[in-house]
This record gives sequence, structure tokens and C-alpha cells, in this order.
Amino acid sequence: MMKQITVVVQNRVGALADVTEVLSRSGINIISISAQGFENNGVIRVLTTDMNTALHDLSKAGFNAMVNDIIVLKLPDKPGELYKITKKLSKEGLNLRAVYIIGKENDRTVVAIDPEDYQRAVKALEK
Repeated sequence: MMKQITVVVQNRVGALADVTEVLSRSGINIISISAQGFENNGVIRVLTTDMNTALHDLSKAGFNAMVNDIIVLKLPDKPGELYKITKKLSKEGLNLRAVYIIGKENDRTVVAIDPEDYQRAVKALEK
């Protein structure tokens, strides 16, 4: 388990720069970041080692930021491994808000999964 900060912003030029400026000024090191724009809104997901400070400073700067639990898996770095996990979650009727690669460790791919129902997803993956 790991925590993720999600920041909802207006989809505009400079929105990502504004968020990363707050983190930079606070001395927050980013482990992973994902940003997408959809029509008028943007969603930025951040993993860091100092979630409390990041959340506090983003909120203080006026950003709509929230923290939630995500599932972090180390999968074999080969074709089909992510499919196995997403298929298992799909069969349980679990919707995923986000999936992204955090990095690589030796022969493993480190993946973040943000399910709508964290507890059910954990139980499904334990089967």
C-alpha cells in the first residue's frame, strides 16, 4: 500500500508547472507523477515520500488536492503481466481510476493501481 495525492486543476497552460512549483518550494521530492487533461479539467497524481507536507502545501496554495490509498505491485517485466492483474480486477467488477508505471526494479515493473474500491481490490488480488 502507498498513498497518492490527486490534484484536480483547470486544464490550462501552466497548471502542471504551478503544482510542481509548490512541491519544489516545499522541498518535496517526486517519486512518480502522472498528469492528464480532459476537456476543461486536468488530473495530476503524485507519489512522494512526504505526503503530509505536500498535501498541506498544495491545499494552502489553493489546489483541490486529496490523498487516497493505492495498490503498488511489482510485476515480472514481461508481456501479459499487467493484463493478468487488470483482468482479475475486471472479473470482480472493480473500476480503476488510474494505472501507471512507477518504475523498474531489476526484472520487475513497479505499477500503481488506483481502484475505486481499495479494500475489494486488495481482496481480489489476494485470491
